[in-house]
Amino acid sequence: MTTTSPYAPPPIRRLRVYAFDPQFSTGLDTAELNRTTLQLPWEAPWETAIEAGPRNDYLEVVDFDPGSGLFHEPVNLNDPLLLAQDGVTPSEGDPQFHQQMVFAVAMKTIRTFEAALGRRVVWAQRYNETKRGYEPVPQLRVYPHALREKNAYYSPQRRALLFGYFRSEATKTAATPAGQWVFTALSHDIITHETTHAILDGLHRRLSERTGPDSVAFHEAIADLVAIFSRATNPSLVAHVLAENRGRLDNSNILTRIGRQYGEARGMDAALRDAWDADVTAELEKKAKEKGETLEAALDRNRDPKRPHLRGAVLVAAVYHAFVTIYHRRAGDLLSLAARTGSGDQIDPVILSRLTREAVAVAGQVLNMALRALDYLPPVDVTFGEYLRAIISADVDLVPHDPQHYRLAFITAFRQRGILPADCLSLAPENLVFEGPEEGIDAKDLVNLTGTKPKLDLEPRFDRAGAIDQAERNRFKVHQWLVQSDKIEGRDAAWEAALGVFFSHYRGARKPEFAPATIKGSSTSEGLAVEVHSVRMARRTGPGGEDLRQLIVQVTQRRRGFLDPDVQKAQDAGSAPMIETPDFWFRGGATLIIDLREGRHGTIRRVMRKRINDEARLDAQRRYLNGAASFGMTYGNDASGTADDPEPFAVAHRS
Repeated sequence: MTTTSPYAPPPIRRLRVYAFDPQFSTGLDTAELNRTTLQLPWEAPWETAIEAGPRNDYLEVVDFDPGSGLFHEPVNLNDPLLLAQDGVTPSEGDPQFHQQMVFAVAMKTIRTFEAALGRRVVWAQRYNETKRGYEPVPQLRVYPHALREKNAYYSPQRRALLFGYFRSEATKTAATPAGQWVFTALSHDIITHETTHAILDGLHRRLSERTGPDSVAFHEAIADLVAIFSRATNPSLVAHVLAENRGRLDNSNILTRIGRQYGEARGMDAALRDAWDADVTAELEKKAKEKGETLEAALDRNRDPKRPHLRGAVLVAAVYHAFVTIYHRRAGDLLSLAARTGSGDQIDPVILSRLTREAVAVAGQVLNMALRALDYLPPVDVTFGEYLRAIISADVDLVPHDPQHYRLAFITAFRQRGILPADCLSLAPENLVFEGPEEGIDAKDLVNLTGTKPKLDLEPRFDRAGAIDQAERNRFKVHQWLVQSDKIEGRDAAWEAALGVFFSHYRGARKPEFAPATIKGSSTSEGLAVEVHSVRMARRTGPGGEDLRQLIVQVTQRRRGFLDPDVQKAQDAGSAPMIETPDFWFRGGATLIIDLREGRHGTIRRVMRKRINDEARLDAQRRYLNGAASFGMTYGNDASGTADDPEPFAVAHRS
């Protein structure tokens, strides 16, 4: 007989995990630090209760090991004995702890994104061949023992996280000696990194396409940033580092190193990457002066496009250094006290406690700035410079007044690493902000869907399933509105200019000034060759209690691209027989940020656009792909026309 408890559910669920990886539990100075307990919100009444696996509304852990042909017994986190002791005891040899570890860390990463973005995380949609359209994916599958190899990656094809395990190749004196098993599912860094890839894929469907040297590297950089700042917001770890360095963070330490056990087990004798690159940048600057070249040119030579993690490390270092700069400025008085008090290398405990609170608070704010910016990116072909502009734009909209000069700290850190936005008057914050739209378009047309019924649904949705359904219905409405017949004189021309795409010429309503023949739909019944990726609402809260409600709309269009410029010209003009299969897809489009606070229908605040008829950008992508082909990078298209390598992270992470 089922009974209802008279007691309210607890506010949080506590689960034990490794703060780093099992290797840190073998050191005397890090063993205690490595055991940490994550606090996750207990399931709300509108959420499905966690089932054995674990399995909830976001994730489904499936523990099948192809190497041994075994299904490991799924852990039941609602078992009373596990609830009483914060889950399974951390252990390398217990598959149920592996399941708990990947679930807890992945969910913590998801909650971090939701807090910054102001909405529920959704996974990338799956293309349905039969229906010739995209369908929502409710749960991301997680396989803790999917591969018996030195790899772990997010699979866009399977909408899954696949973690591998392998025998260490390190020296006998290493913390994980040669021959011992290493499980990537027990690395806090790797789980966070791979979960971030999946979240990014849900945010920006085209972000992982190889359009230029920054494209895949950007994906890797954001994944590393989230892994690093998940530690920098852990008070115990931060206090340990500050105590060792008399309150300072301007050096390499356990907060900055990513994937230590994995790196050493692969024979690297070091972590995979380190966010502290001060010495590297200084050395590059010295060599640049000797050769009479700019630092930017030297950095470009060091950003090997064949190794996206290394190129992404430049972006990671820029954000981390901005964090360190802000922390040292805010904690200047406390650092002065720390230098004059304490004994020997020891900091006064009271000062250490205050420094820790300051560092953790700044880390949280910097991470939120880095994640909020993801909504302010163009939907295709993102560059590092545009990411800087996105950080500044998102922060200006939420926190207009910046007395601590956070934005200047970011700009300085990016400039020092040669990351400069294109087409900006200067590097002053006000000049880096993305602009609003040109005259001729109005938010009320989009929000009320002029000429169609019904208008967009902008009511708050607390349950994830309801939010996903609402976003899908709104996405469909916006697409239908874009492809409808002209209702208002000049509307199409204005919206084409704003979005950087073409659509009205498919209906024969008019002939635009420029519309390459390589942009075309398959048939009239399928509508325009324009994708509406997403129509999502966000409600953000700033550090001072600022409240910002927004609607984020992403629209893209594809154009057939060819590696030979002469072939491109002939195909664009329609002067040669059409080549059905292009060498690559070239994409354009825009992200619209609509401020829902201003007026009845809101105001289009920002437009981040990449025009489909940008010939300079098309030529740059062609040159990049011609060079990429020489070292074996693949590009093409799959059945859904999504283009590029269907498993871009598998190869990148293996190498």
